[in-house]
Amino acid sequence: MQIPRPSRIATVTLLTAAWVWFIPAGMAQTPLHVGSAVCAQFEDGPPLGALRLVPGEIVYFSFIADNFKKSDTGKVALTGHAQVFDPGGIPVSPKEEILILTILSEEDKNWKPKLRAEFALPPIAPPGTYTVRYDATDEQSHQAASGEATFEVEAKFVAPSNVLSVRELNFYRNQDDTTALITPTFRPGDMVWVKFFIVGYKIGEQNSIDAGYDVELLAADGTSIMKKEDAAMEKSTAYYPQPYVPAIFNLALKATMTRSVYTLVITAHDANGNQTATARSKFQVN
Repeated sequence: MQIPRPSRIATVTLLTAAWVWFIPAGMAQTPLHVGSAVCAQFEDGPPLGALRLVPGEIVYFSFIADNFKKSDTGKVALTGHAQVFDPGGIPVSPKEEILILTILSEEDKNWKPKLRAEFALPPIAPPGTYTVRYDATDEQSHQAASGEATFEVEAKFVAPSNVLSVRELNFYRNQDDTTALITPTFRPGDMVWVKFFIVGYKIGEQNSIDAGYDVELLAADGTSIMKKEDAAMEKSTAYYPQPYVPAIFNLALKATMTRSVYTLVITAHDANGNQTATARSKFQVN
């Protein structure tokens, strides 16, 4: 009996099927993956969740890398980075570099590297959502992956300005009071606490600030009864550009002070931007 020969089309089909069947398993490498990012109040602590940090606190950050290459000897080599940005996208601190270089044994086959970094929030920073941008590169496979995580910061909001300005010039009964007096009334001999913010100054090289203010007290008829130039100065440099300058001082009212309405005049000046700004606020002595 004669066995029929397969057609040319059938032969091509059979050869193609055999080629697919013999692709070695694992030839296509799974892409490097990063994730499971955590922002915490302490190292390896629980995620912040709804908890908000405050300026000056330290953020402990970590993330996991997966699908990295292990050499025949078990070598693992990863380079990671992480950096925090404020709600306006301005970097809060320099980018952190994280290195993972180790040799794994057979017992470590399920091990996944945790890359860690920590960041100190600026002592003066705006409120809102902060973003951590992180990445990792597998130095053996040359694959890279990146991700983002966020956390919230609770802080004082001071409205920014394009020009030098004095914000929220208010009077207080005590130094630690957080609520300003609606009707600032004092008696002779009292201590008057004054708080305000300076914004809109020009940021110089290395995020430098060169700002200050003068204080003047006027009687009801406009006569100057006290004046102090350069009552306080702020000269500093930092990695993060400070969004505003907080100011606080006190006035010791004399026991013989006439009962009247007085006007406090604050004149702010910015050396970097060659600017001045003036604000006035009244208080009563009864």
